[in-house]
Amino acid sequence: MDGNPSISTKLTLDPLPTLDKLGEMESLKGNTSQQVAYFSRSSSSKYPLVSFSPSQKRIMVIIASALLLRVLWLAPSSASTLPQPRGSLSQMPQYDLPTYISHSIGPYSARYSVQSFGGYNHIPNDLPHGCNVVQVNILQRHGARYPTSDSWSSIASAVGKIKEASLLYPQAAADSPLAFVSKYNFTLGTDSLVDFGRLQAYTSGKYISDHYHHLSLNGTFIRSTSKDRVLESARWFEHGFEGRPFPFPIGELELPDVIIPTGSSNNNTLSVDNCAAAEAAPEDDPDAPNMQWLDIYATPIAKRLNAFIPGLNLTATDANALMSLCGFDTAFQNGNASPWCGIFKKAEWADNEYYWDLEKYYGSSYGSPYAKAQGSGWVNELIARLTGKPIRVTGAVNATLDSDSKTFPLPPSSPSIFADFSSDNNIAHMIAALGILNDPQPLPGHGPSPKNHLFVASKLVPFSTSLVVEKLACPRQVHFQSHDPAKSGERDEYVRMILNEGVVPLDLVECGRIGIKLGMCRLGDFVRSQSFSQNGGDWDNACSLP
Repeated sequence: MDGNPSISTKLTLDPLPTLDKLGEMESLKGNTSQQVAYFSRSSSSKYPLVSFSPSQKRIMVIIASALLLRVLWLAPSSASTLPQPRGSLSQMPQYDLPTYISHSIGPYSARYSVQSFGGYNHIPNDLPHGCNVVQVNILQRHGARYPTSDSWSSIASAVGKIKEASLLYPQAAADSPLAFVSKYNFTLGTDSLVDFGRLQAYTSGKYISDHYHHLSLNGTFIRSTSKDRVLESARWFEHGFEGRPFPFPIGELELPDVIIPTGSSNNNTLSVDNCAAAEAAPEDDPDAPNMQWLDIYATPIAKRLNAFIPGLNLTATDANALMSLCGFDTAFQNGNASPWCGIFKKAEWADNEYYWDLEKYYGSSYGSPYAKAQGSGWVNELIARLTGKPIRVTGAVNATLDSDSKTFPLPPSSPSIFADFSSDNNIAHMIAALGILNDPQPLPGHGPSPKNHLFVASKLVPFSTSLVVEKLACPRQVHFQSHDPAKSGERDEYVRMILNEGVVPLDLVECGRIGIKLGMCRLGDFVRSQSFSQNGGDWDNACSLP
């Protein structure tokens, strides 16, 4: 299935607009003395649009609104308000919170180093003796952001209820854990990256350059969707990869090699919006498993908070929104703990994480009837890069882009480091299509959280999550069991996946026991394990409307 093949390729930006053209500066103040300044886009801002006929060999469209939707200037004078790299530039920034909180905010957690997955033993990151990495494929989520518009409204409503009750009963509020709310100003923006998220993307690029230095000399090939926060994250990643300074004027950041427009009219493997059945499905199903669990776990939280102030009438939805605010506000405060994080109990945080596990599992991954089809296009692109062979299947791929060496280069003439930038829901699709980290039984909506379950949102899709697929060249060894016989002493190619610094156990039948023991799979075996995607991902059946 080949949709609109519009793309943009790397270009030199126009000179950075002067401040009077950027729009009025707004000061965002949180509940601490820290401030973050940003500039809103001027309504008169215009960028060039270049298009080519589909009959031409190269089809390029510069998506102007996606390039600089919110042009920001991080001036040196404001650098003291920005998050700074801590210690080594390769160390990802973290929330200053206890792990029982920071690892329990689901997709709003900050990426952290994963030690193990479910009940599988920890797999060391060190390569087996004699192996070396010859190619790297990175699938990365954008950095920390403000809430989306819908989430913002839910949070604002919950905060407003507490403020209103506090005005009516100031003494009761002052004597409660909610005392801080009367002076708290909810000033978060919507949708765009916060500075903490920019540092995440920058540091991630620096980490890849340092960790795969022997491959980084050949540069990278970076793709992004046109969504503002995703595109900006890709730009910061490249900036960090190249070892340039942070902070830096955003308008001067390099563009990725390919920017693919989002929307139902475009076939975009990094943001699949053209699966008709998925787009037509209701977004808020009250019977969905995560909503069942919301009522079970968050209703008691709301009742506990309501007891502090007479007339306070928080709902389960409000309690869930305020727990999300903990993550958003902490990210906005450059990693410093938000006071909202302290009003919830340890057991409540564990239940909150399970809500997000269910939401992503059933909404965007293994529990969704569409997810595997939606993620299959990217899996086919991954296989093409690993094998150096063109994609020859239809389904969720853009044949125009993927058949052009300028928009989808393949080895041996391509760089050895590929980086694709996307969002949490789309990455959850791709995880399902790959068949990794799949729990043996569907997650129960009625709870409790299964012991050692694999699909944990804060591990899989936190802010700036990074799935790194390595291609390895290794000597053939006895314990590297494969379905294909080979002569002793030969070198062979393997695949290994690392999710947020944790080696993923490849519990795929085709990979044999080394998939579980070493997180490795012989390349030929791995390709066979992905037959679902290579056969088209059941796209027509999954995505066609009844």
